[in-house]
Amino acid sequence: MLVPFRLNSLPGLLVAALPPMAVAGFGLALLSLVGGGAQVWRMAGASGAYSLLMVTGVVGVTCVLSALLGMGPAGKHAPLVVLVGLATLPWMLGIAGSQESMERVLATLPEGHHGEALAQWVSGTGEAMVTRLVGAWMSAALLGAVALGLVLQHKRAAHGGEPSGRLLGAALGLALGGMALVVALEAHQLFALFTSLGERAPETRALLITASTGTLARLQACRMALMGLMAILSLALVCWQFFLHPDAVGQWAGSLMLGAIVALVVILDGRPLRLAAEEASRAQAPGTPLSSLIRGVLADALEAVPPTGHLPAPTLTPKP
Repeated sequence: MLVPFRLNSLPGLLVAALPPMAVAGFGLALLSLVGGGAQVWRMAGASGAYSLLMVTGVVGVTCVLSALLGMGPAGKHAPLVVLVGLATLPWMLGIAGSQESMERVLATLPEGHHGEALAQWVSGTGEAMVTRLVGAWMSAALLGAVALGLVLQHKRAAHGGEPSGRLLGAALGLALGGMALVVALEAHQLFALFTSLGERAPETRALLITASTGTLARLQACRMALMGLMAILSLALVCWQFFLHPDAVGQWAGSLMLGAIVALVVILDGRPLRLAAEEASRAQAPGTPLSSLIRGVLADALEAVPPTGHLPAPTLTPKP
C-alpha cells in the first residue's frame, strides 16, 4: 500500500494537515510583514532562481512531513531527527542562497568601496538576506507544526520512555522554530534597512541605522536565550534516552544527531553575515562613516563580529 497512513483516521488527517496549514498561515503573515504582494515580487526578483527553488523545496518538504506525521495514528512513528531535520531544510536552503548572493555581490565590487560601489555593496547585502528570511520563516512554520504534531501523537506512542522523549523532542523543535523566527525577523530588518539606505538623506540615514541597531540588539538577546534553551533540551533528550534505554542505540544516537543538526544550522546561519561584516571592516570610504555604521549594525546581528576596529568611529550627529 502506497499511502503510509489511514485516510479514514480523523486524528491522522488532522495531524497530517498541520504542515500545510502552518505554511499557508505563515505565508499570509509574510505578506503582511514585508508590505504586500509588490514587495514579495521585489524580493523574488532579488533572489532570482532561488525563488523557484525555495517554493519547490517548501512544497516538497511540507508534503513529506504531512505523510510522516500522518503515519502516527497507524502505529508508526518517524524518528525525531528525520522530522526536525526535514523541517530545517528550507532554512538551510535560504542560508545557501544568501551565501551565494553575498559571494556574487562581493566578487563584482572593485577595491576600496567608494560612491556607486559602496551603494551597490550595501544594497546587495540587503538583497542577499531575502532567501535567509523566507527560508527561516517557512522553517519556523514547519517546526511549529512538527512540534504540535508530536504533542498530539505522544499518547499514541508505543510505551516506555518514548512518549516523554518525543515530548522533549517537540520542545526542542519548538525552540528551534523560535530561533528560526528570530532569524527571519533579523533578516527582514537587515533587508529593509540596507535596501532603503541609498534613498535616505545622510542625516536621516544615521538615525535609521541607530533605530535598527536597537531592534537587532533585542533580537540578539532573544537568540542567545533560545540557544541556551536548545542546549538544555538537547542534553536532557540525550540523557533521558541514554540512561533509561542504553540498549536502544538508535534512539539516543538519533538524539545526538538531532543536537548536531541544531548546532550546524545555527552555525551556518551566521556565514552570510560574517562575509558582509568582514567586507565592511575592509571597506574604505573617506569622508563617510557608512561602512562603520553598517559594521555596527552587523555586529548587533552577529555577536562574534566586534563592533569596533580600525575603521573610524561613526558620527551619528548630522552636521549643521
